[in-house]
Amino acid sequence: MTSSSVGTYLRFLRRKSGLSQRELARILGTVTGGQISRHERSVSPPTLIAAFGYQVVFQKPVSEIFPGLFHTIESGVVERIESFERDLGESTAKGRAAAPVARRLEWLNERKNSESD
Repeated sequence: MTSSSVGTYLRFLRRKSGLSQRELARILGTVTGGQISRHERSVSPPTLIAAFGYQVVFQKPVSEIFPGLFHTIESGVVERIESFERDLGESTAKGRAAAPVARRLEWLNERKNSESD
């Protein structure tokens, strides 16, 4: 994880609400106060269950609560999608094997078009 304040917004939201880490842990029911501290300090990422719990408690999307973590994940996935697309574009599949490649390339193209809308 980067030091780009992955959990800073979590700490801000918790403090703004007046909740202690222990109280927030009690509300979530799936984490401890120590785990919340680690999430706030970007020492460890929250589990999916904890992340959704934070979203419910603070009524903010997970990507807004953990912007640094979201950006890190987004960058990696986008990079791998681009690599995947390059590999598909270089494919020499013929006959029946070409149809699945074409379907994947079509999906990637639709994905690009929906991002630009």
